[in-house]
Formats: sequence, structure tokens, C-alpha cells
Amino acid sequence: MLSNSAKAGRYDRFTRILHWVVAVIIIYAMSMGYILHALEGTRWFAFFSELNMSLATLATPVMLVRFVWRFFRPSPERPACMSLRKKQMVAFIHEVLYLTIFAVLISGFLMLQKDYHLFGLLHITRPVDVPVINQFFFTIHRYSCMLLGALVVMHVAAVVNYSLSGKPEILRRML
Repeated sequence: MLSNSAKAGRYDRFTRILHWVVAVIIIYAMSMGYILHALEGTRWFAFFSELNMSLATLATPVMLVRFVWRFFRPSPERPACMSLRKKQMVAFIHEVLYLTIFAVLISGFLMLQKDYHLFGLLHITRPVDVPVINQFFFTIHRYSCMLLGALVVMHVAAVVNYSLSGKPEILRRML
């Protein structure tokens, strides 16, 4: 049985909140990850580096909840304006998006070269203290971030494209 939100063509409130929390954290963390390269050697580097790691640490359980929750909530039907092939492609890309987000989060944690403090409060010990392994996960992290950036741009572009072509129901599903 579909919920009122799903019947109305929208995701439930909890799903929408999880989506936007993850979206904001991921977009901020990815942007700041690249900005950190420009901040190396400045007094701001340590602050933003720890903030980035703290937000990624926060994003991990939120993303896990989001991933699991999708199996327990009804999804609204994809709009009739989308062909079956497009619906299948969108479903596949969303799976790749989830996988890539987890690859970014996990590799980011495993590449740590030092401990950090979660929002300056709780000491987090790096899980791996083997430089060659840290470097391996840094490489995984770098490439998965590039893929995630491309997927996020494609995701936003598709929503904007549908909205501008008179099909706002795509965006309305998550608002």
C-alpha cells in the first residue's frame, strides 16, 4: 500500500530529509576537499580538514540509514513522461551513485594519515597505519570523488532539464 506522499508522486518526508542532508554534506565535502589543496600550508587547512572529516563521518551513518530506509518505504512511480528505458537507466545510475558515495566515504576514512577530532570533541583514531595502504585508498578516494562529482552534475542537470522542459514532477518528488 502506497503512502499519501507516494500516491501524490513524492517521497516521504524522512526520505526527502535524508536526501537533502546527504546532498548538502556531499557537495560541501567534495568542494572543500578540492579547496583544501589550495589551503595547504595556511592556518585554515587544519580547521577545514577536520571539519571535512567530521562531516564525512556524520554522512556515513546518515547514508547507511538512507540506503536501508529505501527498502522499507514505498517509492513514487516514475513519471509517465519517462520511457521504460530511461526509467531503467535512472535506476541503474542511482545504484552507481549509492555505490560511489560509499566508496568515497569508506576510502576517505581508510586513507587517513593521522587521527582527528570529530567536530573538535571526540578523538577518532585512523584505522590503518600502513603508508602504502593509506596511499592506495587515497587513490581510490580521488577517483571515486571524480566519479561522484560527475554523477552529481549529471543528476542535477537531468533534474534541471526535466524542470525546464515543463516536467517539474521530477524535482517535486524530492521537495
